[in-house]
Amino acid sequence: MNVARIGLKASTWGPWPAAFANPPRLATRQFQLRTLTNGSLCTQGQSRQPKWSSNAQSSNLQPLSRRSYSTEHGQTPKETVPPEEKQPAKKSNSLLGRILPASLAGGGGDSPSSLRKLFSLAGPEKATIAKGVGLQLFMGMTPNTALVALMGAFTIGALANTGRVLLFRNAGLRIVARLRSKGYRAALRQDVEYVERGVGEGDLVSRLNIDSGIVGESITQNLSDGLRSTVMATVGLGAMFWLSPTMTLLMLAIVPPISLGAVVYGRYIKRISNQTQEALGDMSKVAQESLHSLRTVQAFGGYPIEEKKFDDKINSVVDFNRKEAWASAVFFGTTGWSGNVTILMLLGYGGTLVSRGEISVGDLTSLLLYTAYVGSALGSLSAFFSSIMKGIGAGSRVFGLIEREPMIPTTGGIEFVKPDPITGSGMGVIRFQGINFHYPSRPKVRVLHDFEFELKSGESVAIVGKSGSGKSSVHNLLMRFYGPNAGTITYNERNIKEFSVDSWRSLMGIVPQEPTLFTGTIASNIAYGKPDATREEIEEAARQANCEFIWDLPHGFETEVGRASLSGGQKQRIAIARALLPKPSLLLMDEATSALDAASELQVNDALDRVLRAGNLTCLIVAHRLSTIARADRVVVLDGGKIVEQGRFYELASREDSKFRELMKAQYSAASTERVSSTSAEVEEEVEEAEELEESEQGEDARSATPFSPEVANTTAEPQAVQAGR
Repeated sequence: MNVARIGLKASTWGPWPAAFANPPRLATRQFQLRTLTNGSLCTQGQSRQPKWSSNAQSSNLQPLSRRSYSTEHGQTPKETVPPEEKQPAKKSNSLLGRILPASLAGGGGDSPSSLRKLFSLAGPEKATIAKGVGLQLFMGMTPNTALVALMGAFTIGALANTGRVLLFRNAGLRIVARLRSKGYRAALRQDVEYVERGVGEGDLVSRLNIDSGIVGESITQNLSDGLRSTVMATVGLGAMFWLSPTMTLLMLAIVPPISLGAVVYGRYIKRISNQTQEALGDMSKVAQESLHSLRTVQAFGGYPIEEKKFDDKINSVVDFNRKEAWASAVFFGTTGWSGNVTILMLLGYGGTLVSRGEISVGDLTSLLLYTAYVGSALGSLSAFFSSIMKGIGAGSRVFGLIEREPMIPTTGGIEFVKPDPITGSGMGVIRFQGINFHYPSRPKVRVLHDFEFELKSGESVAIVGKSGSGKSSVHNLLMRFYGPNAGTITYNERNIKEFSVDSWRSLMGIVPQEPTLFTGTIASNIAYGKPDATREEIEEAARQANCEFIWDLPHGFETEVGRASLSGGQKQRIAIARALLPKPSLLLMDEATSALDAASELQVNDALDRVLRAGNLTCLIVAHRLSTIARADRVVVLDGGKIVEQGRFYELASREDSKFRELMKAQYSAASTERVSSTSAEVEEEVEEAEELEESEQGEDARSATPFSPEVANTTAEPQAVQAGR
């Protein structure tokens, strides 16, 4: 055996028995033979290399295994340390090192673990691997399983979309309902001047109907679209920043000028929307007034006049809509052009980046697609912004109504204690002290000037005067429909402003000159002031007001007012029954019998006489008919906003220079031109008769008897020469 060939030196061996006392094992010899055969160091079996004898001496002749190892790793023989002479790796003391093998735990010296090496190799391909894992979720499915999964996903999406629509629509309906309810409540509590002579009923109806609908739509359906567009734009911009921040910033460079234009456009749309809604309110007002006076329009052939008025309002609405259309066209056209120019700029700049190799063609394509995606979202946001501005413009009118404080506050004040309706006890004295008053819409027309008046408990007072003398204004001030410009109105020496409006008005019942009946039955109209009234109470009030005709109707008290053709006198008697049902302590009648025929007037006056004789009702009557005036305890004559005279009927009628006597003469003159020459004699005759009745033993019953001759008393068809002043 050639000793040198197997890497052994003969000179180092000692005596034969000592040298081969521990011969190399078979595995070690196989390792050496493989090394000699392949000419390189094989890693397998390194741990089995024999340790050389400690007494082996160094020599220039190195073992072939050592030379092969050194040559392979580019080291000199002196610098090479054979694998078998390396220090054993220290065992890891960590839990991971105790559980996992060394290749996984990575606890061997400076060498990274095999698992980390594998992950480091997979790092550059993590996007591809992630896509593959995602596809594996579907590729591993059978066709039926994939179909079921897709159907489930589509079903969930459909249910989510259904829920979104239902939730937003229901929320919108509730918002509009609450807004209309609040607006209607605020409208009912506004002062009469604001509603009747200010904005008008038609404008208020337009606010409750059209404006509230626009507000509800802008904050529900459009809000849903706006949120969705916001999410789309955010996701699209995020993807664009991930692909190319430079190109994304280039695209966003156009956002500031568009945003500035959007602000200007939004303010303009808000103003135009407000003006449009105002014009719609005026249009509704004209239509309501014309239809409310349809008989007058048809009787006088006023179709051209009303049509022109309505067309003018329509043209005003169209003009505002045209301005809004121009503004929208310019804004959306500009934004669309800007978006297209931005895409062209991105395409040109992106092509330059592709030619430089900074981005790929796929990245450029993705950027352009995301740009279109973001542009669509921004377009939806612009429409959402426009709708929000319209909603703000319409909402300003609705919220203006809700937040408006009426001139006569309806809240606050102390509760008024209503006198006993049976005995009338507790009813105090009402005084007008130094009252000056003019209507807000006519500040230069003075209605009442230094007006002084006192109304005692249980007293009936008739106010007469020429048209415009301020008779109805006394009622308006007493009901607190208006407030005096100067002076005070007191009840038992307390200013009526200290009482809450609702409790103060509960003291009174009112019968206007033009009674209004609401949609519903006759019974509900009579019980309007007392909804919890029994049928017996309703029928009793109807009998007091001489409403016997109700029993002759097919459905009686359940007759619908809109379906029954009621005459003016019938409506007025129902209004009287409505005023009497709550048993008021103060009854205000504004020419309540003006629309009644002679027989009905006589019956109503008899009913009122019974109420007045009971002594538990104070009555303030505005009238021009002598048959009604004569029943009052006291007559007050107004002229120029002041009380020029007052007293009992016979006292005023007996004075030659009396203003009241002049009014009587004018009424007789209007009754018949043939009797003008005998008017003075007739008046004197009636005055004498009134004096006799006053001095007779039946003076108490004289209040229920008309102090005129039968001829004059039955002459109730005379024209209304002396109108009710307002």
